[in-house]
Amino acid sequence: MTKVKKSIAIILSITLIAIGAGIYFSSNSKQSNKITITASYYPLYDFAKNIGGDKVEVTNITPAGSEPHDFEPSAKQLASAYQSDIFIYNGAALEPWANDFLKDYKNTIVKSSNNIDLIKLAENNNLHDPHFWVDPVAATKIVDNILSGLVKTSPENKAYFTSNANTYKDKLAALDKSFKDGLSLCQTDMAITSHEAFSYLSKRYKINLLSISGIDPSVEPDASKLAEISDLAKSKGIKYIFFESLVSPKLAETIASETGAKTAVLDPIEGLSEEDQQKGDNYVKVQQRNLQNLKTALECK
Repeated sequence: MTKVKKSIAIILSITLIAIGAGIYFSSNSKQSNKITITASYYPLYDFAKNIGGDKVEVTNITPAGSEPHDFEPSAKQLASAYQSDIFIYNGAALEPWANDFLKDYKNTIVKSSNNIDLIKLAENNNLHDPHFWVDPVAATKIVDNILSGLVKTSPENKAYFTSNANTYKDKLAALDKSFKDGLSLCQTDMAITSHEAFSYLSKRYKINLLSISGIDPSVEPDASKLAEISDLAKSKGIKYIFFESLVSPKLAETIASETGAKTAVLDPIEGLSEEDQQKGDNYVKVQQRNLQNLKTALECK
């Protein structure tokens, strides 16, 4: 099938599914009177649920246990998202499909990177690191952005949403304090991570987290880059190599084996598995575990 024919087929599929989705969402919304929200990946989904409470129905378009860098929604998922009252996305090019989606989306758009001081990528100053949510202070600004979208969509519920947002921001403030206190007195400030997802966290708490892979964890480094990281780990006496729950630990384990370092999880919270969500994990709890693992790796008091 040619690219033109394939594109036409996809558009027709989305149109037909959208008609069905529109009927479903219209009927469902009338029955529940809830605001429908589509979030592009897990942290935005978690924040929206906490702010919206029982007045919203939130869908995470990226499946549980998947990471969002290379995820492409199906025509059915996109059609459902078009019917949402609110669409929340990263805004720093994390989701390769979002720009095309937004051209035709007619309802409330929340760009979660609004009012956040983004870090430019060293290899391309026209692009920014999209992992700002890993910083609890930046997460507070995301909460404010989502709150604005909810109030715009449902102004009659402003007091309810604002109260929920303030409660959640208190949790983020406590998390920020825990990081500041926990990482204030450490024997070392350096560790190695699986991919470049912790620049905002590093900047906020003045630690040095070097990465094996770049911004996209699916792009593996070449042999010379791996050798460079191994040599650095040996020369600096780095004791921990971090890996992630959604990314293969193979590279981290290889470098740890070559350097005598240990491995541990440092999770950028790009997504949680269904099992982890069912046992009650969320953004705050994963960050608390991240802090404990950082304190161990950096030998903090």
